[in-house]
Amino acid sequence: MPMAKECERCAILEKRIEEQTKRIEELEKRLLAYENAHTPPSRKGWRNHYPKREKSGNKVGAPLGHVGATRPQPKPTETKALELSFCPDCKQELGVPLRMERRVIEEIPNPQPLRVIEFLVPHYRCKKCKKEVIASHPELPKEGRLGNNLQAQIVLAKQEDRLTSRKIAQQLNREYNLDLSSATILDVQERVAEQLEPDYKKIKIGIKKSKTANADETGSKLNGLKHWLWLFMSQTSVLFVFHKRRESKVVKEILGKEYQGVLTCDGLKAYKRVIKIIQRCWAHLLRDAKFLAQKYEGQARVLYNSLCELFEKVKTKSIEFETAVAQMRMFFGIAKSHKELRKIAVLLENGLEDWFTCLRHEGIELTNNRAERQLREFVVQRKIYPTFRSEKGMETAQILMSVLATWKLQGKNPLQMLKLRLSS
Repeated sequence: MPMAKECERCAILEKRIEEQTKRIEELEKRLLAYENAHTPPSRKGWRNHYPKREKSGNKVGAPLGHVGATRPQPKPTETKALELSFCPDCKQELGVPLRMERRVIEEIPNPQPLRVIEFLVPHYRCKKCKKEVIASHPELPKEGRLGNNLQAQIVLAKQEDRLTSRKIAQQLNREYNLDLSSATILDVQERVAEQLEPDYKKIKIGIKKSKTANADETGSKLNGLKHWLWLFMSQTSVLFVFHKRRESKVVKEILGKEYQGVLTCDGLKAYKRVIKIIQRCWAHLLRDAKFLAQKYEGQARVLYNSLCELFEKVKTKSIEFETAVAQMRMFFGIAKSHKELRKIAVLLENGLEDWFTCLRHEGIELTNNRAERQLREFVVQRKIYPTFRSEKGMETAQILMSVLATWKLQGKNPLQMLKLRLSS
């Protein structure tokens, strides 16, 4: 009897251990959504949940021999000669100065008065075609009471300076005594976006015809509901698109079903389902590997170091495509045999040849950093404006963001280009 009870007790304990083991594995999977290689420290408040930056061993500051750069002194636009006849303390006459010191300062002018322009616009009737013809002027906006320069400044204050509508109104009131409401600020942005829509459509066409492109996506919200901001970027254009879904439908819509170029992206399956030639981002892979190396050491550290060596060979193109694929296949086999490395093993296997597309095609970058840098501005703005209030606001944002980012990428001045578009 005692033996039977002991066996029954062991069976109960084994069953409990099995249930607890399954529960632990389930919780670890759920925890990975919050604690992984891509979780920023600001989200968790723990620095050890993100791959730590390894010490370089170099001293802090500029290296030896570094030539400093000082901002060149501008040429004075006016000169003011100071005089002092008597000593301010004892009132003694001072006479000739001992020496003359030269100081050049830079100052901004006082707030300028607002220009209020009245246009007398003649309307004509053409005797030949019988159409009504209206005279125009570069400073006369197509509609509304706010001039082109003012509209351009409002758009840049919102998109480039990240100011809220209330802050923009306060700034304009302080500098020009101009009393505008937040609703007017929003209306100006929508009006400008409508005039920039032809540029936005040209960017779409250019992205579809590009030979190389980068793509990435990040979360957004419309009235608190989950949306996605997609980024597609060529060598000369930047396209932002808001969409409800994070699926291949968006990739087909933007790049087309028969896109012939090379797309650099992360491991999202939506890209692979549509695009034939893909370069997977090594930055994501090395970040995951480094996170595991710091967490588990041992074989995880060996795998990370091996991937870093392979990355350098691919970067310098000192390795053949077939050899690189064979090495990655070997890494996959090793990682698959270790429980803590199984997830990254799947990552290695899914990419495989896509990690080395740059060895077969010229001018392809190993990382998707270009796209991530373009998304960074929106990620910062997302902290200031957590959600969009309307679909119209979302459409306005994607047009303004795309056109302004494209002009900057092409080396053009956004302010000058905005004024040119609004006055044409």
